[in-house]
Amino acid sequence: MVSDPLDSQIMDFVKEVNPSGAYLMGFNDYAGKLFIASQKNVNAALKKVRGLRSKAKTELQRKLLDSMETNLLFDEPQPVLDDIVGTIFAHLVKEGVNDAHMLSLLDCAEKTVEACRVRYSNRDIPVAVKALTLYRLGGALEILDTVKGESKSRKVKDACDGLKKKVSEYVKLFDLEGWGKGEFPNAEKIFKEKGFDLARQKFYPVVLKKGYDYTETPEQLERTAIAWIDEELPRFRRVTERLAKQFGSKPTPEEVESKINARNHLDPKKLVEVTLGIRRVVQRLVNSEVTAINPKYNTKVIETPPYLTGVIPTGAAQFFDTFTKKPFQYYFQTTDPKRDPDKSVAAILNLLIHEEYGHCVHHSNSALGFVGKLPMLQVMPGLPTGAPITEGLSFNREIEFFELSKSLESKKRLTQTEKAYVKLMERYGGLKQINLELEFMTRRWRIVRFLRVVGDVWVNTGKKTLLEFLDWAHEQTGVSRSSVYFQLFPAHQGLFPGYATCYAVVGQEIRGIERKIKDPKKRVKFSTYLCSIGFPPRSMYRRMLTEYAAGLK
Repeated sequence: MVSDPLDSQIMDFVKEVNPSGAYLMGFNDYAGKLFIASQKNVNAALKKVRGLRSKAKTELQRKLLDSMETNLLFDEPQPVLDDIVGTIFAHLVKEGVNDAHMLSLLDCAEKTVEACRVRYSNRDIPVAVKALTLYRLGGALEILDTVKGESKSRKVKDACDGLKKKVSEYVKLFDLEGWGKGEFPNAEKIFKEKGFDLARQKFYPVVLKKGYDYTETPEQLERTAIAWIDEELPRFRRVTERLAKQFGSKPTPEEVESKINARNHLDPKKLVEVTLGIRRVVQRLVNSEVTAINPKYNTKVIETPPYLTGVIPTGAAQFFDTFTKKPFQYYFQTTDPKRDPDKSVAAILNLLIHEEYGHCVHHSNSALGFVGKLPMLQVMPGLPTGAPITEGLSFNREIEFFELSKSLESKKRLTQTEKAYVKLMERYGGLKQINLELEFMTRRWRIVRFLRVVGDVWVNTGKKTLLEFLDWAHEQTGVSRSSVYFQLFPAHQGLFPGYATCYAVVGQEIRGIERKIKDPKKRVKFSTYLCSIGFPPRSMYRRMLTEYAAGLK
């Protein structure tokens, strides 16, 4: 495939404004570099991206450049801390503490923190945005302590201490009395006393259209999500009532979930161990009956490091070396009880399906060209345009897998792979019991993802405050206020407005296309295709899937 010269210019621009992302994607000559987020540099980048946009000829070019511009326009103080933590972590994964690279990186980090201090020191920062920034302090300090502990270089150790001081001084600009470590009761009290406002009312519609390639207005997204909640709630309540009757408990989600958790008695320290045991069997089942996984697939399961739990309350995936011959992925399992870690086998199974057999397989299959070589720009993860795609397919994978697992209860002749899965489930209470609990978790997460859309719209448009949304969400669904809080606010709203909406909207879109394919083998083909075509903008992705599905009939 002949590449448009503009594609290379766009990729060079990405490397310039996001060198840490370039390093993550496998461009190792960008090791030790970080974009200095001064207002001057941001303005220069905006000028350059608009210049490239004026030359764009293809839909892919136009929409990716629109997304990059929107990303640069996101003018809040917390992304710099995420960028520092993320790029240091990427360096630790790929090369450990390389003293030369780390010194350069720490120097760049000091400069970008100072640049942001200048940008934000004289601004009136909303309380909610201050909170998002405070959530990121602990992670930054902890990862610097990790580097300091692993390096033998006096210069690196001193640079870590210097950056810790700079970061702490920067975050003091956003102090909130009584914050602690951002525990839910503390945050709730502060928002009650000081109010809640993200001041994103004008930016949010721009983000939806140019950042994520949505055609819907915020109001349309809200109405659609509430309709999904109304459709899903009866199913969630039915499975909640069945489990409550079995456990002899009240038929509330919180009570039932606590009983599920109590039945398993999982030690938080052993969550990764349990995941690894389940994974060995589940991966074979997924590969044969959900989506084909390329033979060079390489994902490592690890406990979420302390410095990332503020933005990974339950679990997550991260991609490495996209543009090399050996791309790989990390699947994070959060175990910190102060966050929202899994506490049951059903929850572990649900998370595994989403993160690994959604995100990780998506990246690996795409990077390795499993269904054919893709355009360079289409393979590039990390932009807002790509988020709806990977989140949507991962969200849909949860219900796909539950329906597969449920079908095994009545299937007369099981394959060897299916038998191994059924036998594994016997260890944890039997297939029927796990399926009941897995349905509870799957439908609970569906409700949470639909709630995220409503919450995302309300808090970003200013229609309602976060606390008003939590009250409404709990009253409507029974999901605990603290759980909804951690699943909507610290991670997703800190990353980018609109991100929380990605899962549900595209997931439901994919499900609508997929359900029309009745032949199980053709469904696997479709699922493999959708998991192997990279990260194109939503409108392109939707068109590609629709055309591919039509060709299978």
